Amino acid sequence: MVDQQVIHEYIQQFIPLVDFLADILGENSEVLLNDLTNLDHSVIAIRNSHISQRKIGDPVTDLVLRTVQAGKIEQRDYLANYAGVIHNQHELCSSTYFIRYAGEIIAMICINTDNGQLDDLQKAITKVINSYNQLKPNTPQKVTTSAPTEPEHLTSSIHDLATTETLQVCSERHVSVDYLKRDDKIEIVRRLQKQGYFLLKDSVSLVATTIKTSEPSVYRYLQLVKAQDA
Repeated sequence: MVDQQVIHEYIQQFIPLVDFLADILGENSEVLLNDLTNLDHSVIAIRNSHISQRKIGDPVTDLVLRTVQAGKIEQRDYLANYAGVIHNQHELCSSTYFIRYAGEIIAMICINTDNGQLDDLQKAITKVINSYNQLKPNTPQKVTTSAPTEPEHLTSSIHDLATTETLQVCSERHVSVDYLKRDDKIEIVRRLQKQGYFLLKDSVSLVATTIKTSEPSVYRYLQLVKAQDA
């Protein structure tokens, strides 16, 4: 027969593991050590006891009793992610590791995680998503205007738009601004005209500076584009 004092000292060696796991898992996870040699006062170490309100010296749970009852029939090393319920019927995610000595389960390390805050957050997110979905029409609605086919350029200067289109054409045609041909410049003017750029004040002057040509040339290109698109 194994000396009970030896078993007790063996179980005591696992107390630092309770602190180790609690520090890793954080305050939403209760970690405790059950000594199954004393069922009436089995809890010998506990961290984050605010979750279940248990304390050192408290008795075993029904799961522990069932495990003791099963004895050597229980061949598993641990139970993971099963539901646990505390006094207010709040549900926890629980896991238990069995500690054996000479083939017998003599202790358990139990982890009970309260995911209530995550559940509340998930509910809040779901509520926001549902509210957002309600803003969407269930069926396609006929509208009087179509969506823009060109992207909106959010710039702080009207000069940026002329520069963007110029650089885009240079990239497509593999030339620098200094080597833009007449057709290249007309294409830049065409794209800017399509976007309504020339409705802006000083737009012709800015385009002339950007594509390195004269203002009269830009006016000619603009008239040509308007005529072609008429």
